[in-house]
Amino acid sequence: MKFVDKIKMNGVVGAGGAGFPTHIKMAAEVDWLLANGAECEPLMCKDNELMIHFADEIIRGMQYAAESVQAKQCVIGIKSKNKEAIHSLRCAIKKSNLSIIIHEFEDYYPAGDEYEIVATITGKPIPAAGIPLDVGAVVCNVESLYNISNAMKNKPVIDKFLTIAGEVKNPITVSVPIGTSYEDLLALAGGTNLNTLAICENGLMMGSFTKDLQKYVTKQTGGIVILPETSQLVKRSQKTLPEMHRIGQSACDQCNYCTELCPRYLLGYDIQPHLVMRSLGFTAMGTDYWSEYASLCCKCGLCTLYACPENLFPREACIQSIKNLSPQAHTDSKKAQVIKLHPMRSSRHVSSQMLMQRLGVTKYDIAAKYKSTSFHPGTVKIPLLQHTGVPAKPIVNIGDKIKRGQLIGSIPEDELGSPIHASIDGTVREIGAEFIAITR
Repeated sequence: MKFVDKIKMNGVVGAGGAGFPTHIKMAAEVDWLLANGAECEPLMCKDNELMIHFADEIIRGMQYAAESVQAKQCVIGIKSKNKEAIHSLRCAIKKSNLSIIIHEFEDYYPAGDEYEIVATITGKPIPAAGIPLDVGAVVCNVESLYNISNAMKNKPVIDKFLTIAGEVKNPITVSVPIGTSYEDLLALAGGTNLNTLAICENGLMMGSFTKDLQKYVTKQTGGIVILPETSQLVKRSQKTLPEMHRIGQSACDQCNYCTELCPRYLLGYDIQPHLVMRSLGFTAMGTDYWSEYASLCCKCGLCTLYACPENLFPREACIQSIKNLSPQAHTDSKKAQVIKLHPMRSSRHVSSQMLMQRLGVTKYDIAAKYKSTSFHPGTVKIPLLQHTGVPAKPIVNIGDKIKRGQLIGSIPEDELGSPIHASIDGTVREIGAEFIAITR
């Protein structure tokens, strides 16, 4: 079986973002294969722990990927502070006799952004509204490479590495079956002393908040952060869009810090959040003009959660502006732009420590070390859609006896997507519109 078919069959998708099916990336031919290990969300450390403990598998996966895309150069991006992970990777590279370079990043946010990774390592900024392939590069998260290595042994993606941090007794990084509930994750971290809590999914900067402990782990879950319900981060997330706009309309003083610290602006893209904020005071006709300055927003959150001295919501204004623009308006109009790095880019990097201080989470900055566990949840809910594309179609029925690793959802041959597999032995208890539930 061909390499691309094997990773497709075993459900390998991007583990660090939108879950783009990896077999599509691996069908390309490029100059650069970049492994993204420059994890940058505050308190998240699952990639670092993965590189420490499973460097051999990551390098093996990178070898398979490099051969598939015929890469001329292979580079791993990682933060220089992660000394133990760098040592593990160097040892694995030495054993493999592969020509792989380790590129060390400073500890800033968002070092792990795909545009940052590509521009910094290759020296070639991705065209506005483009993808790494436009400059001859493919980027894979280190966990995706780990999953590629497993797929070549016919092991499907049925477990997920993630960090459990915040207001928990024992911050920890673990690998759990996909479909595990947040309630079970909380128990793995020793529980919490909070009576009322909020759960931040996938990072404080770009993640989302929920109070639902019955939500479940997917192929994209990088971790959860438990916070008090009274946390300012939680309260800010509960503001409605009209409230955000009303506050911005009355309080924005056009200081332009949101633009000056914007990572995409510093990379040379025409994104100016302060001008989008200016649009809040205009009629619909005027709004359209200023909204174009939002079209290249990457939603990193620095403007809203760090840069703005008035605690306003530039990111949310940008997101709404993008929704108001036609798809063509926020892609085609920018593609011809010449990208030139801002001369002050490196001096305006926001350090992770400064960011955590601003977010008010420094007390939670405790090493969440990886712990191998034989945890087996009693029930899992496996999402039909945990990737870019169309949802998987169930190929099992209620009452069926299922084995861990068994295919339970497939994708039509001509559609973009990824199959799903059972993460535990058990019986199909429920088939919903969005998930398949399996009970031991």
